[in-house]
Amino acid sequence: MAYYIDGSLTALKADAATVDQLPTDMFVVTKAGAIDGNVPKQALAVARAHGMQTFATVSNYGATDFSPSLVHAFLHSPAAIKAFIANAQKLLSGSGYTGINIDFEAIPAGDRAAYTDFCTALYKAMHTSGYLVALSIPAMQRDDPSDDWAGAYHLSALGPVTDIVQFMTYDQHGPWGAPGPVSGLNWVTASIDYAIGVVPASKVSLGLPAYAYDWNLTAGSGYSVDWKAIPGLLVRTGATPQWDAKSSSPYFHYTAANGAKHVVWYESARSITAKSKLVLSRHLAGVSVWVLGSDNADYWKAIHAAGF
Repeated sequence: MAYYIDGSLTALKADAATVDQLPTDMFVVTKAGAIDGNVPKQALAVARAHGMQTFATVSNYGATDFSPSLVHAFLHSPAAIKAFIANAQKLLSGSGYTGINIDFEAIPAGDRAAYTDFCTALYKAMHTSGYLVALSIPAMQRDDPSDDWAGAYHLSALGPVTDIVQFMTYDQHGPWGAPGPVSGLNWVTASIDYAIGVVPASKVSLGLPAYAYDWNLTAGSGYSVDWKAIPGLLVRTGATPQWDAKSSSPYFHYTAANGAKHVVWYESARSITAKSKLVLSRHLAGVSVWVLGSDNADYWKAIHAAGF
């Protein structure tokens, strides 16, 4: 599985022989249950030509980030949920998608039951109409209903009402906090082992990042860097790659032209292969990559080096 966004078409064509499932992150839900966005017709044509399953990804992304207030209002409106299910069926049937991917993030922990009820109703309706359901769920290592990020996702209750748990085993660290691995093997392994303890392993898709994070330690800020841009950044900065044995993650330090101190935690072929091996050892459904266009051929070679 590899995610498609605006600008991913060239990468999709290059990776078409490798990708089996294509979620297109092009749609957002409204408080009233409408689905806003545009169908990527060229992407779906490529996908169909290569026999891919396709998923319309619908999120609660707002003006600048995932919106807790939007999803809260939606989940507590029976009329909005009814409208959404009808709109989703219309979208899928009219565009030729094989399923829907719900990517609701930053759901208030107090909406845990409401989110489970929504997913249950959606799954029943989608299956009745012959469509698949994939739920994007934050990585977690235990069930904590009070957790402000993952508390709304009652994983053991959601497992029976989805075909795929797209487990987001990335963003372990990011510019919102202290520097560290984006997707450390120890953290990923613990998260996956928890997940398959409550959900059939055959439903769990291992999330893999095709990006890094660059922390500006001087300014206290940071930003993402595509996988394919890392070799060039290493050359330009003259940095020396380091290896964190605890997390099986590479990183490096450099000083920018303005004197700012930076640290970059990223993925290498070695780290991607190590995580991908969990698919075989834990009998998972596969991998789900964020995002097409950030990758290159070497990224997929690293995944396949795991043995599948």
